[in-house]
Amino acid sequence: MKTAQKLTLIAGLLAVSGSASADLTNGPDPYAAGYGFDTPSEAAWGNWNRGDAGTLYTEWDSFVDSSYPGTRTAAPDVGSAGTADANIGWNAGTFAAGSGNLYSFSVTENFTTSLSGSTNNEPLRAALQFETWGVQMDYNSLLLNGVAPTFATQTFYDDDYESSFGPVELVQYLAYWDLSGPASNYLFSFNSAEHSLSLGQVTIDIGPSTDPVTSVPLPAAVWMFGAGFMGLLGLNRKKGLAA
Repeated sequence: MKTAQKLTLIAGLLAVSGSASADLTNGPDPYAAGYGFDTPSEAAWGNWNRGDAGTLYTEWDSFVDSSYPGTRTAAPDVGSAGTADANIGWNAGTFAAGSGNLYSFSVTENFTTSLSGSTNNEPLRAALQFETWGVQMDYNSLLLNGVAPTFATQTFYDDDYESSFGPVELVQYLAYWDLSGPASNYLFSFNSAEHSLSLGQVTIDIGPSTDPVTSVPLPAAVWMFGAGFMGLLGLNRKKGLAA
């Protein structure tokens, strides 16, 4: 995108940032056919239903919330089940834009998602799905309680998605962790590779794991990525700008 177009887009986003609408208004339904999100009942990584006893679920589509006044934190707006508390936080310089997405045109963005709840199942699988527009995340920053995922992959990629703000690079991700037992709190974190990442949607599901092959977390260096994923790490990565 040309510099003049970027500046025009930024000005427009700032002008409407006070009246946010859900990401689904400006982007795809990530659960629709052909896109990358799955519920645990239909996913290869899950074998439970959201709301089952001993499972946790929380989801954000628009990051504008008044539950935590005066802080850079939002409660889930799409839904939650089994959680005693859940929130997503972000660093100074990142803001909820007019789309409801979290965005920054000036700083590297740091996101932390925290939730707690009763999970009596052992072992456990914790799955994180999220969507970005524009600049992608820093893949090495993706952690749960300081540990890299057992498995991570890109589940959808469009380098020229026709959003309501113009063409953007749209990516949907899946990462999951196989845990030996429950934790008192689950803190997921990841960063943008640089400024101008737009975070569109975040979903977390935690439930029983029955897969013995992935019972021990793998080092970050041996994550398994989808076809063509490593090509996205090239220096010529397109930086579609949208919030």
